[in-house]
Amino acid sequence: MFGLLRTLFGHDSVLEILVLYADGVTWFHQFVAGRREDIPDRDASGPVLQMQCRRPWEAWGCSFCGPVRDGSGRETPLFLQLEFAATTLPDRYTFGPYTQAQQDGRLRGRIRVGDRDLSGEWLCYRDHSWGVRPMGVALGWTVAWVPERLYAVRVETPQGPAGFGRFFTVDGMAHPLHLPEVTARSDGWQVEEREVGLEPWTFARIGKPLVGYLGPAGHEAFRSTPQPGDLLRDELGPARCISPEGESFTGFLEQARRLI
Repeated sequence: MFGLLRTLFGHDSVLEILVLYADGVTWFHQFVAGRREDIPDRDASGPVLQMQCRRPWEAWGCSFCGPVRDGSGRETPLFLQLEFAATTLPDRYTFGPYTQAQQDGRLRGRIRVGDRDLSGEWLCYRDHSWGVRPMGVALGWTVAWVPERLYAVRVETPQGPAGFGRFFTVDGMAHPLHLPEVTARSDGWQVEEREVGLEPWTFARIGKPLVGYLGPAGHEAFRSTPQPGDLLRDELGPARCISPEGESFTGFLEQARRLI
């Protein structure tokens, strides 16, 4: 089971996205609503998907109760009540007019989808972005994440590649990444930036990824086929990650590629 929760705020609207892969089925909720003017500073909620800051850079609460659909339009009820607890300090990155803060953590709580009811803890990372995402500039990107060990982003543009992120050495020290190298292998991908001390990590998908189609900033959807106006196809899901020291971790891999 894996997925994502997201709210995107425009000048006068909010887009809610919830995607959950469970037992071989992808369930999703997507809803656009008018933006409320009275949202508190620590509230990133939409009308159904609730995301509220408990303590800045430490804890968030997430909840949802309502129907979700699969690709054929079949509905099932979903209830989730989750608490995010950070396990790393945040780091901040800029990419043109776009700024992102990212940190690792854990989700604890309950998820009930259809007849399946689970309580427990899940790996998680959260990011908070603001500004204008330059979707029209990107030709594609890779995001590779290993909890408390690695967050590497490489973006391909017509002007050349850009990148950011950080990695933690085995002693827990954090070091910045500037332009990670991503190389395809027969069994997955390799991520490295030897110039700053990041030796090769390998990534191999361990499940069918979620597929999203991204249009201009604020226009994105999770569905099986593209539609006119879509700019990029985005695939994201869990991966088996092997460190330079040979340790094995469960992480996350996202890769987007330009459609036109």
